[in-house]
Amino acid sequence: MRIIGGKYRGLKLLPPESSKIRPTSDRLKESLFSIINSNKYNISIENSNVLDICSGTGSLGIESFSRGAISVYFIDKDHRSINLIYKNISKLKIDDQIENNIKIIKDEATKALKNINKIFQIVLIDPPYNTNITERCLFKLKELNLINQESYIFAESSKTENFNYDGYHILDIKIYGNSKLTILKLSSLSSIE
Repeated sequence: MRIIGGKYRGLKLLPPESSKIRPTSDRLKESLFSIINSNKYNISIENSNVLDICSGTGSLGIESFSRGAISVYFIDKDHRSINLIYKNISKLKIDDQIENNIKIIKDEATKALKNINKIFQIVLIDPPYNTNITERCLFKLKELNLINQESYIFAESSKTENFNYDGYHILDIKIYGNSKLTILKLSSLSSIE
């Protein structure tokens, strides 16, 4: 597992020791960041706030940071994932000032979201497959005003999973082997208080 672009490109990240942590495949990660960097959507990772839900190894959030995200929040409830994220971030050797822009939260995803007060331009959701975590997170992101009309959500799931995307517009769905990447934005009809 490596960082594939940006300031820390080529840096090796520690892989999970447990089979319960499923890192995003290199192919899907490369595709996801190619989409973000393309002109297809009006996304800029530079100076953006990124939320990495069900972070696992921290690979997606760290990749975002390497590519210029101003802040990255990692959420995972598994203590092994949290330890791994800390270890992988320590490999970046960043100073304390920048470190204040990185938050690692050990909690169940929807509970963690209740304690955040920030708008994220990019949200990465990569939960265990065949759970309803994505659907619950989409609802909470909207309810808690953690996203706005300029925010993009990238949700990874198994290719057979379907969700209730109420209040969201699906921009695209990409299939990679057994995985599916769904790209979403708030529906323009969706009310944000």
